[in-house]
Amino acid sequence: MRTTPARSAATTPAAVLAPDLPAPVGHPFADAGYSGRPDTLPAAMLDGDPATGWSNAFVKAATALLPAFRGARPRDWVSVDYGRARDFDRVEVSFTVDATHSLPAAVEAEVWDGGRWLPVTGAALDPATDSDAPTVLTFDPVRGSRLRLTLTSSAPGDPRGALRITNWQT
Repeated sequence: MRTTPARSAATTPAAVLAPDLPAPVGHPFADAGYSGRPDTLPAAMLDGDPATGWSNAFVKAATALLPAFRGARPRDWVSVDYGRARDFDRVEVSFTVDATHSLPAAVEAEVWDGGRWLPVTGAALDPATDSDAPTVLTFDPVRGSRLRLTLTSSAPGDPRGALRITNWQT
């Protein structure tokens, strides 16, 4: 009886088995504390279209029970979640300046460290001179997964003091 000699080692790699998980949520993901209308949501800051943008402008006609409203809110925040930790040292935000919107009086930045919002340090603001041109906020390098801006209206309570962002870049 003849026998076949055994081969040394297998050369075909074993199949990798992994669960079939759903795709992660799309990032970056924009959010805001308030939006003035359904067509001015935070995602519009990231869509690359200068004709769209997030805004906190709100106009409401008087009703039998409530007075008319069209004044700007004193402060609002907007944020972008990048889905993973990364380094930040600047953000460029394009604000609209028109009959309803103005540049903010102040911009404060915070980064999410995985458990809380921490203010950035060394912030310097270079405001735009034209509508929808980038206003640049630089700050000391920081690491986190989200960046949030708190914007103070230059005319709170006034119809011209609302804020609108058409573009956000980091």
